[in-house]
Amino acid sequence: MTMHCKRCTTDEDFAKVCLFVLDNKHELHRSFYTMDMVEVLYTYVTQAHMVFVEDADNRVIGASAYYHGTPERDFQDKDIAFLDMAIADKAYRGTRLFLVGLQYMVNQIAQEHTEVQEIRLAALADNAYLCRLYSKFTETSYSRAGTELEQLVFCVKINKLKAILRKYGRV
Repeated sequence: MTMHCKRCTTDEDFAKVCLFVLDNKHELHRSFYTMDMVEVLYTYVTQAHMVFVEDADNRVIGASAYYHGTPERDFQDKDIAFLDMAIADKAYRGTRLFLVGLQYMVNQIAQEHTEVQEIRLAALADNAYLCRLYSKFTETSYSRAGTELEQLVFCVKINKLKAILRKYGRV
């Protein structure tokens, strides 16, 4: 299956990704309403960096967002990239899409924000699958109150994560 990653740069990119996220909001959590997601998407568009994955037909099959710095510190801690959201189309969900998307995002962060030393990934505390997955390649974690629900935040040095992902570079 052909897939390629892109960073949102145009109005068309933002529109496609926002519609995808709105259509798949319950994949993030069943309690999210459209207005919750509109508020979150506004924050991503204005304060974060959005990345998406398209299939061969240019259909969005995955989307993610990260902040340069953390919201708790008003984005002043520029040595941290905070990956706050990732969502994938059910039909494409799996290891390959996850690895391709994460590799792209980590490489994008390393190129654009050379001062970043640590990657933090947030997962809803009640998402056991994602929490288990993130704990496999991160070093530490802590709990925080998210916008709506409790989140676990997993931390890893960017160079360590790049080395781990390089092992799977031929995905």
